[in-house]
Amino acid sequence: MDPWTEAYLYAAARADHARREILPCLEQGENVVCERYLDSSVAYQGFGRGLGADTVRDLNSWAVEAVLPDRTFYLRLDAGERERRAREGRVWLDRIERIGAEFMGRVERGFEALVRLEPGRIIALDANRAPEELAEIVVGEIHGLR
Repeated sequence: MDPWTEAYLYAAARADHARREILPCLEQGENVVCERYLDSSVAYQGFGRGLGADTVRDLNSWAVEAVLPDRTFYLRLDAGERERRAREGRVWLDRIERIGAEFMGRVERGFEALVRLEPGRIIALDANRAPEELAEIVVGEIHGLR
């Protein structure tokens, strides 16, 4: 798939998700937690695919009506452990995982750049921590936003 087609498809999916799920919840005063959102597109398509962080951010910001996250949590994990977890208990890798280590390295460097560019909004967490501990940190951060 062409990198721009991929970027547009992810932006369209985010637009649909924002309009059907995120915006109605926010209008009700609820907190919203997503597995991936705009900053993931910036890292994967902007940095990983080389389309440019600002261009991909602008595309996705327009698609989601500028509904930006108050916090993004980047789960930092070294490449070897990330690959081991991706393969654990699975027969196949998804389309993105099959691209390879060079691509994932660019994505990782993209997330690290975002952490440096927006400290406080984008927070790196050690993904070697227990899932319960990571959840506790995220919930604490969310409660701190109120």
